[in-house]
Amino acid sequence: MHIIIGLGNPGSRYEDTWHNLGFASVDAFAEKFGFTFKAGKGKYFAASGFINSEKVILVKPTTYMNLSGIAVAEVLNYFEAEPKDIIVVFDDINIPFGTLRLRKSGTAGGHNGIKSIINSLDTPEFPRLRIGFRTDQIDSILNKNPDVLPDLVLSKIPSVLKEDVRTMADKSVDALHFCLTDGMERAMNKFNTAED
Repeated sequence: MHIIIGLGNPGSRYEDTWHNLGFASVDAFAEKFGFTFKAGKGKYFAASGFINSEKVILVKPTTYMNLSGIAVAEVLNYFEAEPKDIIVVFDDINIPFGTLRLRKSGTAGGHNGIKSIINSLDTPEFPRLRIGFRTDQIDSILNKNPDVLPDLVLSKIPSVLKEDVRTMADKSVDALHFCLTDGMERAMNKFNTAED
């Protein structure tokens, strides 16, 4: 069994924001493979199906981002799974737009959703997929005033970039699918692009 957890904030107010790239990724995965989300047995929505005869569960927490760990702990408890069975998908402002980074574990890197999961599970040892969205414009804004970071991650994705974001979500689906079929190690070699 594999559990893919996309991070984001619930509600229409946060739709199409950078911080919801994790949601966008699992939504694209569900669309491609015909999974349907339903209310889960906790603070999350879940969708499930089979890929290569292996059960795959997609999850979107209904907690806010900084409480994601509550939902993730509930998911692991309900499905009797371990941290190694999950892949957490989330936005990362620290890496360039369109860049994917698969990792077997790691620190929170300032991401409140990951921080919450690490605290709830009491371990940083869980696989994750980071989706980079740092653009030249974001770079310029942060260089002038780093304090606007919380507002930036919650800002709406500019309409001019929406098509690129959709392409990025599709690319993340390819990476996740490859992960499930060929393993994390091979997926890292194939999809992790060089550091800029």
